Amino acid sequence: MFVIRVIYRWTVPTAEQHEFARWWHARTSEIRDSASGAMGSALLRSTDDDSTMIGIARWQSVDHLNDFRRRVGSIRYAAASLDTIEIFDEVDDLTRN
Repeated sequence: MFVIRVIYRWTVPTAEQHEFARWWHARTSEIRDSASGAMGSALLRSTDDDSTMIGIARWQSVDHLNDFRRRVGSIRYAAASLDTIEIFDEVDDLTRN
């Protein structure tokens, strides 16, 4: 079984980005600390289009992610548009802490 990465792409109005980042941080911390298989996430903002924000979550497996989705359902921030969700197998990771 592969570790997976889930890439979420949102459009977030500039005036909402600070509150969105606070919401994302709190919600992601809660998920990481309580959901089986959740390994955390990173939030990024595009340097080309400042209304585009990306979350890159790491899960132990697709099964863990799907179990979480079945239990919790969809998580949304009212002022942001969730444009895409993509799931990738992690082939290698050379990032440092």
